[in-house]
Formats: sequence, C-alpha cells, structure tokens
Amino acid sequence: MSEIIGKEYIELISNLFRSFSELNKEAVELSHLQSHVLEFIFMKQRALIIKEISCGLDIAKQQLTKVIADLEAGGYLMKVPDPKDKRAVLVSLTAAGKDIEERKWAGMYQKLSSNLTKLNAEELADFTYALHKANVLLKKMES
Repeated sequence: MSEIIGKEYIELISNLFRSFSELNKEAVELSHLQSHVLEFIFMKQRALIIKEISCGLDIAKQQLTKVIADLEAGGYLMKVPDPKDKRAVLVSLTAAGKDIEERKWAGMYQKLSSNLTKLNAEELADFTYALHKANVLLKKMES
C-alpha cells in the first residue's frame, strides 16, 4: 500500500508543480528567487526577519541578503530595524511589492478559472472534493 501511495504522491507533486508553473508563467518580471522571496513575505502578511525568510525558503542568509538588497533597490521591499531585537532587521513589502504579488495572483486565478471550464459539473465536484480531502489529509499527517 505504501508503495502505491508513494507513487501517487510523487505524481501529484509533479502534476501540481507543472500546473502551477504553467499558471505562473510570465506572471512576474523578476527572477525566480526574487519572486519566491516576495511571494513568501506576501503569504505571511507581515514583516519578517531575514532568518525567518531564510529558514522558510531554505536559502542561505548570504544568498538571501543579495536578493533582498536587489528587491529593496527595485522598490519592492523595505527594511527597518526590529524594535524587539536591535541586531535584527524586519523586511516587508512596499506598495509596489504588494501590487506585483496581487497582479500575479489575480492573473494565476484567471488562468485557473479558464482551465476549470474544461471540466464538466461532475468533474468539478470531484476535483473540489479531491483537493479538499488531499489538503485535510496532508495537514493531518503533519501533526
């Protein structure tokens, strides 16, 4: 049983990655890594210290520092001292950073909505249930 689940799980990851990549294609004019950093901060909906971003994205702090500097120079991020820890710096999105993420996600949603029209009502119901159930079970396995 575990072998069948493992095979299906790997195939699901591959299909999701391919689908997400297609939805995300041409959505942002930034580098892949820059886009990941903006997306990570956007999804957290709060300012983050560099260590949180580094750990969350599994990127070395040295590499992340350069990416953040480039995004700050481009006007997408801003850094301010952390009032709780004077050695740390909080990184947050600027209005331009929020705008680029909101435009990206809106475009991806439009593409996904268009793709969903290829499914009939029964397939849509099955797909909705399958996504919900996969999410519930994956969260349950984390605990």
